[in-house]
Amino acid sequence: HYSNFGPLVLELEAAFAQQFGVPNENLTTVANATQGLELVLQALDLPVGAHVLIPAFTFVATATAVVRAGYRPVLADVDACTWMLTPEIARVACECIRVDAVLPVATFGMPQDMQAWRQFEGDTGLPVVIDAAAAYGSQWLQGVEGTLVFSLHATKSLPAGEGGLVVSS
Repeated sequence: HYSNFGPLVLELEAAFAQQFGVPNENLTTVANATQGLELVLQALDLPVGAHVLIPAFTFVATATAVVRAGYRPVLADVDACTWMLTPEIARVACECIRVDAVLPVATFGMPQDMQAWRQFEGDTGLPVVIDAAAAYGSQWLQGVEGTLVFSLHATKSLPAGEGGLVVSS
């Protein structure tokens, strides 16, 4: 009932999909947020060893997901005021090093600017996936296309013991 497409899981996913304003098929629960990040990165179908830009200030799971997906994490500085990787910082990094995708983090649950990241994607052609592990309740798609991965770990803003949630337009 609580896993493997059981009725309660489907009910939970439908409620989340409604909350995020996406069709049910654009949302799925996963065992944990690290697995969610890994699966989303694999779905990008980047070449083996692709470079994924991540913030230098993050939890180890961000880099772990990149490595487990078969890619290389590339560390970038963060904004001194928000402690987050921003589109502006990512643009500068892209001028200095090869970047194939970007994985910003919603640090301490602070929401990333989805519209700014969508503009970045349009300008650069690079896919962006938001590690929103700690940002349930503050991070939204904000009316644009994008992908968010949340944690349902006991230490996060929506504690369910363990689990993750992938929302993608």
